[in-house]
Amino acid sequence: MEENIDITAELEQLRSDYAVLKKRLDDQEIINDGLLIDSIHSKVRVIDGHDRINIACAILALFFSPAYHYIFNASWWFCGATAVFMAYGCFCTIRRHKDLFLAYKVGKDMLPIVKKIRYFRNEYVNWLNVGLPLTAAWALWLFVEIFLHAENRPAAIFLSGCVAAGLSVAGAIGMRMRARVIRSCDAVISQLKK
Repeated sequence: MEENIDITAELEQLRSDYAVLKKRLDDQEIINDGLLIDSIHSKVRVIDGHDRINIACAILALFFSPAYHYIFNASWWFCGATAVFMAYGCFCTIRRHKDLFLAYKVGKDMLPIVKKIRYFRNEYVNWLNVGLPLTAAWALWLFVEIFLHAENRPAAIFLSGCVAAGLSVAGAIGMRMRARVIRSCDAVISQLKK
């Protein structure tokens, strides 16, 4: 009889230990899910911040485009084409950003966020296929406008050098931001594959 009491006491102790262990594991899983969600949200905020900077720069350039006529003595055709180019870039960025931002604001369900991040990443990578040729054509047209309308050759060369330096710095900053956004997208996707 004493053996049954000992076995019963041991079983009760095992049940109690199992319940405590199960509660700790459940708490650990909840903490891990919370950390995962916080990590993903911080990476999406990085993407969100970069997109907001892109949108602000595009809008600023859009409103600044008529000034090219007065600064570089550029044709109104060039100013109009610049405005259309900037408006197109801004529209594409806002469209991409809106889809991602809405998925991010949905909350804790990660599947819509992952789908939107994959789509966003593909669009972001593919934008270079459109944006780079358009930017190159625009820059070439700007240099032509400078050389056509400059008062003298040294002024045109100096102005072209300043513009080339500005475009180089802006391009380097843009490519760095692009790489950071793509890394953030890849990090979110890889975290959710685990």
